[in-house]
Amino acid sequence: MIQRRLRSSKWLSTTPAVAVCTLCSREFKVPMGALKRTADAQASLQDQFNRHKCRPLDSSQVGARVNAGVLLRQEPDEEEDEEDDDRTEEDDDDDEDDGYSE
Repeated sequence: MIQRRLRSSKWLSTTPAVAVCTLCSREFKVPMGALKRTADAQASLQDQFNRHKCRPLDSSQVGARVNAGVLLRQEPDEEEDEEDDDRTEEDDDDDEDDGYSE
């Protein structure tokens, strides 16, 4: 049988902020007050993990559970990418009018 483990998925510097159960993919979040100290954040996550009970997965969730442990970083939203693209285009436009003539 697969053992459940607590895996940190988001960090604030060296402090874990969010973790997930590797068996049921339940997410645990550190309260704001516990984020000041790494030891408090770790203890909060561990306590939440120890108190939770995994819910049985149906067959459609098995693939999601396997992939949940693979996520190492969150991809930026598409809207943010579009904003970056707009800034790049604006920067390109500024370069054209730099005082030199052909």
